[in-house]
Amino acid sequence: MSKIMDYLELGKIKESLLLLFGGAAGGALVNNPFNFIYFYSIIFLLFAVMGTNSITNFIDKDIDKIMERTRKRPLPSNRIKPMNAIYFGIIMILIGILGFLVYSLYYSVIWIIFGIIFDPILYNYLTKRKTPWNIVIGSFAGGAPVMVVWSAVSGSFISVESLLLMLTIVVWTPIHIWSLAIRYRSDYENAGVPMLPVVRGTGFTIKVIVLSSILLMLISSLLSIMLSIYMFFFIMFLNIFMVYMVVKLIFNPQDKTSYLVFKITSPYLAMLFLAVVLRVIF
Repeated sequence: MSKIMDYLELGKIKESLLLLFGGAAGGALVNNPFNFIYFYSIIFLLFAVMGTNSITNFIDKDIDKIMERTRKRPLPSNRIKPMNAIYFGIIMILIGILGFLVYSLYYSVIWIIFGIIFDPILYNYLTKRKTPWNIVIGSFAGGAPVMVVWSAVSGSFISVESLLLMLTIVVWTPIHIWSLAIRYRSDYENAGVPMLPVVRGTGFTIKVIVLSSILLMLISSLLSIMLSIYMFFFIMFLNIFMVYMVVKLIFNPQDKTSYLVFKITSPYLAMLFLAVVLRVIF
């Protein structure tokens, strides 16, 4: 049982479930979405996401061993051998892709490959240790699950609504990651990772977080207007709360405040996804 838990942690199960929820919201943008393919695609998306996360853990294993926040992960703590992580990741990704190929869901496969290119390859391997803007590149991978399920259910490649939901995640990601990086900037500095707070300082990072929160409000509000008036008011409520927390960070640029902003970002996104799904039911 402990080994199963190790592999679930290797696949970043908590992060994977949030991404899976994003996929569920993406599929819910299609009219009458709740059919077999909808639930089928969510299941096989989980395989692909956990496989991808396992590969990213393999790439980051050396810096994870240095950082206080991550040194207890399965690879740096030697609970899983590095090559086993690679095998697990590849097998999980292949299961996910094959699951979509069974029903000729080629657009979904393209979006899975898109996520792999932008996360372990462009983000973790090529840019994470070279530029403070690394997470901007990686953020596009976070939006890929939306497109995977939307494409599976709709049979199309992209739409305005699905693109807006994807971009919502893209602009949300810097708020989520950089607010955490402010708290753990010394951790990143010790590991040689040039996160924005390390390279440009806390003040500059907060300014970028403010800009990201404004973009988040604009994009998510535009999406909600296209969905329903009720969605608009609910999403505006979420956005006002988010902006309020970011404003607190401006006037109180402390680690505790930045970590609080980080902690509320995941519930914000989960509630947005839930609203998108529930609008179909009610």
